[in-house]
Amino acid sequence: MAFSSGRALDIRSARDYNVAAMNWIIVIFCLGVLIALHEGGHYLLARMVGMKVLRYSIGFFKPVFSHTSARTGISYQIGSVPLGGFVEVKGMNPFEEGALEDPDSYQMKPVWQRALVIVAGPLANLLLAWFILFAVVAFAGLPTEVNEAGIGQVEKGGPADRAGLRKGDRVVSLNGTPLRTFDALAALLHENPDRRVQLLISRDGRRLPVEVTPQNVDGIGLIGIYPPTELVSLPPLQAAVFATDRCIGVLGDTLSALGGMIAGTQKDVKPVGPPGIVKMGKTHLDSGPIDFLAFMAYISLMLFLFNLLPIPALDGGRTVFLLYEVVSGRRVNRKVDAVVNYVFFFLLMGLIAVISIKELVFG
Repeated sequence: MAFSSGRALDIRSARDYNVAAMNWIIVIFCLGVLIALHEGGHYLLARMVGMKVLRYSIGFFKPVFSHTSARTGISYQIGSVPLGGFVEVKGMNPFEEGALEDPDSYQMKPVWQRALVIVAGPLANLLLAWFILFAVVAFAGLPTEVNEAGIGQVEKGGPADRAGLRKGDRVVSLNGTPLRTFDALAALLHENPDRRVQLLISRDGRRLPVEVTPQNVDGIGLIGIYPPTELVSLPPLQAAVFATDRCIGVLGDTLSALGGMIAGTQKDVKPVGPPGIVKMGKTHLDSGPIDFLAFMAYISLMLFLFNLLPIPALDGGRTVFLLYEVVSGRRVNRKVDAVVNYVFFFLLMGLIAVISIKELVFG
């Protein structure tokens, strides 16, 4: 009997380990898709306006995989350092051969075409985020609270969690008082701060007694539970409005937080590197596919915003150079263009590396 129990535990542990490992792989793959789509925006627009694309890369530095198309001559690769990606367009470096002569060079195209190629990457991320949110609320549905005497979420480390209550439990009664709604449950808990109460819950067809002591928060008893939810699909037009409103709201909140971080008024805001993003993605995937899709939409929005920051080496910095050309009627000195972008590229890579090492070492 003991041997059988041990084997069952081993099998279950192996299964849990495999699921966890697969979730890590899924998260990394999906984040790679976001980067690939961003670079795909640059790639497609460059080819559409007649620029010669030399290389399409996910990741930087020495490639671990590379394939050159015999028809187009474009090299497709995966770099050894997966901190982003790039599309190498002929003439993007103003000092390379043919940059200022060949008609298929980036430098020889009108400013509006160069601007389209630059902003196409971030716009691809914005459109993807909008589409994910639209699809989730139109087809899967928007989580909507249901006023039933059940438990939708349990706050980790709270009184309910310590008492053993779980998501999906239905509360039949509290101190013998029958319950049908979450409002009634919450009202009785609020009346009993610091006083132990007896819950009768229904779980998997069984009824179990559970004792819990509501925490006293400003004279109100709370145990750290949230009402159950159900997914309610929205009509297409409402889903489109919701997706648009959510994108605008997230971008506005992020800009506000970024401004507060720069001004020093929001010290709890800190940058997150690739390891931190992967870890967050794993947590959201463990919570379910809808939560994970919402997280992917959020990260896609952050890629849109980050890449449009007016920092050299980013799409936003190159856009600033193009705006200067439009306003002044002359191009940025090509030596300044090349040096500034190269310097800031390595500074950004160094910053990302420092943040990533910190996350890997200190968690």
